[in-house]
Amino acid sequence: MAADFKQFGSDLNEILKPYNYTVATTAPAGKPGKGDKSTREFRLQLINKDNNTSAKLINDIVEIVKRTIPQATMIKFNDISPNSSKFSSCSFTLSGQKFDLVVAQGANKGEKFEGKVVTDLQKYFLRGLSDSSYKDLIKKLEATYPEFKNVEIAKVEQRKGSTKKTGVRVEDLGEVIGDIVLIDTTGKKWFISLKDKNGATVSALPGAGSLFNNSGDLQPNSEGAKLLMAFGVDLNKVQSGFDERSNKKKVRSKLPVGKVDSRKIKEIFKTVWGMNYFYVRKTAASWEVFWIDRAKLDKLSNVRVEGIRYPGKNTKTIYIDLVSPAKKYLIEIRNSKAGEYPNDIKVRVK
Repeated sequence: MAADFKQFGSDLNEILKPYNYTVATTAPAGKPGKGDKSTREFRLQLINKDNNTSAKLINDIVEIVKRTIPQATMIKFNDISPNSSKFSSCSFTLSGQKFDLVVAQGANKGEKFEGKVVTDLQKYFLRGLSDSSYKDLIKKLEATYPEFKNVEIAKVEQRKGSTKKTGVRVEDLGEVIGDIVLIDTTGKKWFISLKDKNGATVSALPGAGSLFNNSGDLQPNSEGAKLLMAFGVDLNKVQSGFDERSNKKKVRSKLPVGKVDSRKIKEIFKTVWGMNYFYVRKTAASWEVFWIDRAKLDKLSNVRVEGIRYPGKNTKTIYIDLVSPAKKYLIEIRNSKAGEYPNDIKVRVK
């Protein structure tokens, strides 16, 4: 069966080449679906990432499947793939096997910035680039973690692999959170979490999609509701805000009112940040840099809720304002795909 999937992927590459697309080289035979394990997911990626032809492929993909895979049945276009949080797909069944072709898009501004910094750091460490901006960055890395002064960097690369934090020790999260890996001559890896000037998002939190059902009824026992309650959110105000937006007059049962759980919030923010890596964010004039060790993590995660703003006629977003000794935060619970009910929870630094 694996050989069949690999051949299917190879055939797809020929079909998609005129659209500037190919099956992801990391999974040429596809893989079990991220959301539906019974589905074979094929992630489609741009060949030339500077030429984003995704709109053309998205528009044509159903017809492509009908024309080139005539035995396919139950062909369906998905605005958001069941196996992706942000990309469209075409799903179908072939010989009893479910498939999902996920149309990934071009690199966003943050990803392009990350690629440029990797290239520039390679030039700096390996070819003696004298760019003053990077000299300043290296000085700040050394100042925030003096041990870094004594190492010689032999390799610079973008981190690959899963970004899933579940089950990873806080001490090891730098390996998951880091975007760039510096490898010194002893083989030690130094991880950098890189943000551009607009990179205020620190992390996503789970559970947004579970907060409401399809009828717009808040689910008080859902993962999303339990998360919000830890921050002291009044679920009644959340429900009434969305009812007001849709002009619903439905009589509602009393929902729980959250009580701030400082201990749980601290654990959440420990996972948000992790430790044992450099946090680097480009600023207008230079770079913001700090090393996250146990003491820094304690300051970042010692969080207090300052206020909560609820949805209503003018907004469908729930905002939670927070402050710690090291940073101020904003949690946004919103719909990132122009829908009504939340599907996304982001932690941002102010």
